[in-house]
Amino acid sequence: MTIEHKKIALINWITTIEDEQVIDQIVGFQTASLDELPSAIVQMLQIAEDEPDQHLIKHTSAKDILEMK
Repeated sequence: MTIEHKKIALINWITTIEDEQVIDQIVGFQTASLDELPSAIVQMLQIAEDEPDQHLIKHTSAKDILEMK
């Protein structure tokens, strides 16, 4: 998955969020450095970055992934 695809997937995910508190947290992440982000998010980002493209699941929502199980 290219960086462009990752950005589009992230934008698509953000547009489905209904909880204003979650949106406020995401806005806070815009100005945060990696040192300021919760360690779980940094770990998730590192795992995603290290994962080979052929192992990634293309999806548009969490519901799609849950339905795959």
